[in-house]
Amino acid sequence: MLGLLDVSDSAGWIESFDAVAALDPPIVVPGHGPALTLEAARADTRDYLAHLREVMRAHIDAGGDIIGAVEVDQSAFSHLDQFDALAGRNAQMLFQQMEWE
Repeated sequence: MLGLLDVSDSAGWIESFDAVAALDPPIVVPGHGPALTLEAARADTRDYLAHLREVMRAHIDAGGDIIGAVEVDQSAFSHLDQFDALAGRNAQMLFQQMEWE
């Protein structure tokens, strides 16, 4: 699982992924981890970011706070390495970034 930092731009990552995907590469070499197919990269990275942005937007729009951000449902991605270590932190980081979008 990718980790979001305070300098991360999840919307920009999605746009960049889509630009690379448009080239239809047979293999994607991420910044960390092994090379993988475009489909696997989409499922593990782009789809994760899009999902997290969607559920976080709903959480914020419903009046949710940063403490409750860790409760947004990310279970569809629980198979990813480091899920337990990063999911809650990613949720709170994205909450901070999206709160003013």
